[in-house]
Amino acid sequence: MAPYKVVIERDKCTSCENCVEECPEYFELDDEGLSHLIGSKRVDDNDELELEDAKCCLDAALSCPVVCIHVYEDGEEIS
Repeated sequence: MAPYKVVIERDKCTSCENCVEECPEYFELDDEGLSHLIGSKRVDDNDELELEDAKCCLDAALSCPVVCIHVYEDGEEIS
């Protein structure tokens, strides 16, 4: 299991694109205009992606005005 997990609560997304600007390697807007984690799996209405390195995902989470992006390290939320 990877040490990091990134989760987007899609129902809270306002399509501001801050995450895409901060971290285009992992974030894009989908056909609905909502934030999507590239390569993620859908769990309920959330996108979840496990990573070895959180890289710019932490910056994306911190830039989200509605706090719908969460980054976990070893199961503990760090943003």
